[in-house]
Amino acid sequence: MKKFIKFLSFFLGAILLILLVCLGLIFSKSNDRTADKAREIDTILVLGSRINADEQPAKITQERLDAALLLAAKNPQAKIIVSGAKGADEPVSEAFSMKKYLMAHAISADRIISENKATDTAENLSYSKKYFHGKTVVVTNDFHLYRALYLASRQGLKVEGYAAKTEVINPLYYPNYYGHEVLGLIYAFVFGTG
Repeated sequence: MKKFIKFLSFFLGAILLILLVCLGLIFSKSNDRTADKAREIDTILVLGSRINADEQPAKITQERLDAALLLAAKNPQAKIIVSGAKGADEPVSEAFSMKKYLMAHAISADRIISENKATDTAENLSYSKKYFHGKTVVVTNDFHLYRALYLASRQGLKVEGYAAKTEVINPLYYPNYYGHEVLGLIYAFVFGTG
């Protein structure tokens, strides 16, 4: 029985350590907005996320788009890639909805490149990289940026990141976002995708 308790304590301790390391890595990029001052950005990649039943971006997706709009205003030469397929519970592709949102906020259609096949972060990067030109900045939510940049490095891509600030009305959403992200990061470390 003592051996079992010792093993269980070691196992739980190892899991806790892994979770803490992952959270530390996630938080290390969660305030990365250095691209905010940049005026030489050529390509802005906005990673897809939820689309509501009314075809509008969910709040978390809108936060990414609003961050991209800030960068686009300071970099009028930059092309904007919106990346994301249509999920099973989404009425349109993420790319389609995001493009509509940007156009409704005074971004001309000829600045926007739609990539509508990607179903996860690794695919967002893989399918979009052919459109990268010059300095490229990946825009995603603060809790998701570390994993996006890690997966970009796994694909040999030289990109910078911009953390869109995630604001929640209900603090109970944070464990959901960060818990999902920890699992996604572990998956990315093990399989190099996700």
